[in-house]
Amino acid sequence: AHEHESTIWGTPYYIAPEKIRREGETFHSDMYSLAGTLYHAITRHVPFEAPTIEEVVAAHVHTPLTPPNKVHPEISEPTSDALVRAMAKQPADRFQSYGEFRMALEAARSQYLVGHFRSQQEGLAAKTGVKSWFGL
Repeated sequence: AHEHESTIWGTPYYIAPEKIRREGETFHSDMYSLAGTLYHAITRHVPFEAPTIEEVVAAHVHTPLTPPNKVHPEISEPTSDALVRAMAKQPADRFQSYGEFRMALEAARSQYLVGHFRSQQEGLAAKTGVKSWFGL
């Protein structure tokens, strides 16, 4: 076998399980990697941490993902759920399109903004005038 036939290409911290198992790749593989990157960005932790790269790679196949809101409780459940689904071990369990993934993230953002707006409004209830428009 040629070297390129035995090489797996991908960033170990974000590589999809099907790439590791040498199964067919689809957009689901890229979705997994994108979700892994987002996971890292919002939690400040890679999805799977281990002492060696080999153990990190194996974790993508065998270890359940810690939901982002279990890493940082301030991450909303809808955001956490969207990333967990996009990083499902089996491609069929992930979102079936990027549009579906995007809509889940947008819905999570909307829920966050509504909750954030409500808490700001409650905090501003005692303030009046122009300052209340700017949250001062």
